[in-house]
Amino acid sequence: MINRLLLLILTLACMPGVAQIKRVTFTAPKVYPEGIAIDASTNTTYVSSVKTGTIGKIDRQGTYSEFVRDAGLKSTFGMKVDAKKKLLWVCVGDPNYSVYKSPDTFKKMARVVAYELTGGKKVKDIDLSGLYQGNHFLNDLAFDSQGNVYITDSFSPVIYKIDTKDKASVWATNDLFKAKDVGLNGIAVHPSGVLLVAHNTDGSILRIDMKDPAKVQRVKVQAFFPGADGMSVDADGNLIVVQNKGVNTVFRLSSTDKWTSAKITGRTTPDDLLQNPTTLAWNNTELFVLNAKLNEISDSTMKPSTEFSFQKVEFVSR
Repeated sequence: MINRLLLLILTLACMPGVAQIKRVTFTAPKVYPEGIAIDASTNTTYVSSVKTGTIGKIDRQGTYSEFVRDAGLKSTFGMKVDAKKKLLWVCVGDPNYSVYKSPDTFKKMARVVAYELTGGKKVKDIDLSGLYQGNHFLNDLAFDSQGNVYITDSFSPVIYKIDTKDKASVWATNDLFKAKDVGLNGIAVHPSGVLLVAHNTDGSILRIDMKDPAKVQRVKVQAFFPGADGMSVDADGNLIVVQNKGVNTVFRLSSTDKWTSAKITGRTTPDDLLQNPTTLAWNNTELFVLNAKLNEISDSTMKPSTEFSFQKVEFVSR
């Protein structure tokens, strides 16, 4: 009886629509993706590229194809799907890895572009480089409930805002944003009325009052997250944080005081075998993280990958 039950369980796990998708692997030589976004209406995953700027799309069988190829994009990073307007928003720059790097754009380019999900037509191309004097690296973006877009700059201590009429401005700047190398990275709007950002170098999580962006403070939490990258907020109001730089873990944080403080309530485990994870994307209620392998680019002893993957995030309680 036990053997028959075991056989039934194994059979069901292998049936289409029954087994949970754990990891999707795709072949994309020379791409090195950093950003991930998912259009839940078509079950299509989009990834960016720090090497070529190419935006690719992937089906659930792991078939990768080009969605947008444009050498003028240099490098593409964080991305988000605007489901209401059916647009894919993308951070574009030339901070480090691009095969198209040039003196006129290196650490200077700061663009946010948007493409129609149907057909890939570019409908927005917004230049932020003149809003703040300094080097630029647009890294990630997030929407608020009105459709405004907030963008982090990892080379300047700035968060930009693009309003619903596509007017761009410096929304916040603060000494806590500063860094000698990479500063602000992941960004998420929380329904409690605060914007949360990750500082990649010092590992802090910063809380910004949406009504008064001059009010910035470090979230009090029992750990720091050097290498903090993509962030998201789940349906229960928890903050999800990706940490790479050898830690290669996704953390879940919760707060009872509107993010003045927080505690870690969940994390992935070493058994998940995350490979330099960077950013997150939701497919309805399922959360996926991208295995970007960007550590290979700066290590000449490592053979460049031709395969990459994204996988479902599963937490164990802290």
